[in-house]
Amino acid sequence: MDYASALGSITPASFVPDIGGTKKSDETPDVSAIPGTSDPNVTFKNTLEKMLGDVNDKLNTSDDNMRDLATGATGDIQKVVTSVEEANLAMQYMMSIRTKLLDAYSEISRLQV
Repeated sequence: MDYASALGSITPASFVPDIGGTKKSDETPDVSAIPGTSDPNVTFKNTLEKMLGDVNDKLNTSDDNMRDLATGATGDIQKVVTSVEEANLAMQYMMSIRTKLLDAYSEISRLQV
């Protein structure tokens, strides 16, 4: 099956969620302190430290790959571009998290107790 026939078979009604379904009363959501973690000892601080460490590793890897390309140790331009873009996206993501945290802090500091 090619893409044109696959896309042609999609009807607009297939994108509408079924909100008329029945919900069981015994369904409880899976709630944890940090989504995706099952360890209750994982804190927000630990998660941020891990994320910052991952961003730092990506930046160091892209720096090493650029240095290897500049010195002629490697000729794999695709690997270098991919690592630089991964580092760029990781840095943008962390900067957006930083902005959200600062906004939340300023909101909390404006609250009157």
